[in-house]
Amino acid sequence: MTTSEPPPTDPASAGDATEANPRRSRLRLAGKWMGGLFVAGSFVFWAWAFSPWARTENPGRLDDRSFVGWADQRCARAQTAIDALPTARQAASRAERADQVDRATDEVEALVADIRLRAEASLSVSTESDGPPDTELVAAWLEDWDVYISDRRSHSERLRTASEDTPDRELRFLLLDLTEGSTYTERMDGFARLNNMDNCQVPGDV
Repeated sequence: MTTSEPPPTDPASAGDATEANPRRSRLRLAGKWMGGLFVAGSFVFWAWAFSPWARTENPGRLDDRSFVGWADQRCARAQTAIDALPTARQAASRAERADQVDRATDEVEALVADIRLRAEASLSVSTESDGPPDTELVAAWLEDWDVYISDRRSHSERLRTASEDTPDRELRFLLLDLTEGSTYTERMDGFARLNNMDNCQVPGDV
């Protein structure tokens, strides 16, 4: 009976493997550190971005804080009125649901009209900061609200004119997308949050 012996080991190649393993370990360790630093850096950035210190320096922040307080209260009243309306689950038909949407949209239209009048009467056309004047910021924000109102009216019209055979998935609330990768309602909500007007975010009834 014969026995096989393992092939001789080249001392030089063994040394290379020994050196390669620590190198790979160091590379893996460096990769873990870099990944950890990236995650930590992202957390610090977003924590700063949503902090009061960042907001005070943001060019989208309104200088007139009295207007902000008034607008937030006015939005709260509109949200309360919309929340009191029947929901989609309580609608007996699509036509009835369309009427519900229109009634809520009437509240939104009244809200936007009031904010526009107040802004035109009280907001400054100059600015105390590096950003645009308050009147320009609010005007741009209300333009998005105008588009939102139009989309709500289109939604109720689709509901009202749909046939019995129209699938529900084709009657979902659709937004006119004005920005790449996001919707204008995200921009509206971002402006409201930035200015501590949380009640002025887009209603969630549709």
